[in-house]
Amino acid sequence: MTAFVFVGPTLAESDRPRDWDVVYLPPVEQGHIHALAQEKPTAIGIVDGRFHDVPAVWHKEILWALRAGIPVYGSASMGALRAAELAPFGMRGIGKVFEQYRDGTLEDDDEVTVAHAGREDGHVQLSDAMVNIRATLHGARAQGLIGESTCQRLLDLAKKTYYPQRSLRLDLAKGRAAGLPEHEIDALRAFVAEHSVDQKKCDALAMLDVMRSEHGALPKPAADFPLQHNAFVDRSHSNGLIHDGDGDFLQITAILNEVRLRPRRYLRLRRSALGAVVPHLGAPPADARARTAAALALFRATHHLTADAEWRSWLAEHAYTQNSFASLIEDEVLGRSYRPYGGALNMPLLRALRSDPAYPRTLRRTRAKKRFLEAHGLADPSSSGPSTDKEVLRWYFTGIGRPFPGDIHRYATSLDFLDGYEFLKTVREEFHFEAGSSSALSATPEAAAYEATGTDEDDLGHRISDAVWEAEWSAR
Repeated sequence: MTAFVFVGPTLAESDRPRDWDVVYLPPVEQGHIHALAQEKPTAIGIVDGRFHDVPAVWHKEILWALRAGIPVYGSASMGALRAAELAPFGMRGIGKVFEQYRDGTLEDDDEVTVAHAGREDGHVQLSDAMVNIRATLHGARAQGLIGESTCQRLLDLAKKTYYPQRSLRLDLAKGRAAGLPEHEIDALRAFVAEHSVDQKKCDALAMLDVMRSEHGALPKPAADFPLQHNAFVDRSHSNGLIHDGDGDFLQITAILNEVRLRPRRYLRLRRSALGAVVPHLGAPPADARARTAAALALFRATHHLTADAEWRSWLAEHAYTQNSFASLIEDEVLGRSYRPYGGALNMPLLRALRSDPAYPRTLRRTRAKKRFLEAHGLADPSSSGPSTDKEVLRWYFTGIGRPFPGDIHRYATSLDFLDGYEFLKTVREEFHFEAGSSSALSATPEAAAYEATGTDEDDLGHRISDAVWEAEWSAR
């Protein structure tokens, strides 16, 4: 019965009430609501959101949550904006800022936008919100401390200032320099020191009060409006984010790529995920016979069964005929022929991974890698560091005990990477994460040890998967 609230600079940690079942998350981004909605929380609240360096929270993902019967509340900042836009669909807006946007008194997004520090510094606010400046000046005007002309002149000064540089105290200095009445500026300075109005904070606390009072009430029925599926919704579902349970959101592709770097482990995962897909794939591909023969030859060579007598003995021991074993190989060839388009296999893969005992470790490692790369400015590792692509790739393949492929693109796509570039980027992320410096070219990646985790050499099905895959990517 947990509620989630996205909040950043509007409410300091000490101002966030924790006397109910609530989890506070950093400012919302595109994909966060969709990821949370799949966990079926009791409610979602939006106060703050990011938009400048990442895509802003998407209207359709909020509609998705509402359609699923999850109450979504908004106030103060990004939450007030989205609530004003989606109130007709059932999003609950709370507070004066929301009301002003809903009624058209406010229209500009910059009214609530502020500059602030990052998550590691508690999202400390670095500028004043225009709505707070308005509320403070109107409060001083209502008490007769300043006249209408001074109030409007100061509002104009603040509005013309770029939002990261807005500061009411600096505006007072500008007003004095512009010749506004000295006694009004002095009175206003004293008022600001003791009675400045933080309207965004007031609205956020009001929203939390409402959410807390309604928490645990009877489930809300699904919103009564049609939700049109489209390619963007499908892509968000299969290539979007998941909530990791530790206050962070991870890309589904990043989690799966973590496993793809360990080929045998990924083949096991893929084999499990394809269970519900293969029966619907239709006829074998045109080259199925040649691929089956190549995989069969590789299987026999790998297991030292090239001599006919040894091969017949092995088949008899395992109760197979030549044809029945070849059929197993051909079935695997059919499964390997499935090339998911647009991440169509991602959700089956994720479901299979979640049942794997190593899933918590995979999640922790993906999260740790993401935070490491962000902290070290390696969001684009492909252009970072003195090591060449070939050196990094050789480091990786040596670490997992595999020969350097002749065709990187073929190898990458055989593991369902989009292309060779995505594979190289993922390997570079692994390199930077494990090494931390270019001197690690002599180090052995953890991938070697991690590759062995969960490998069952006695499972014939997985050994067949290995043979078909190896034959596929090593083909010329």
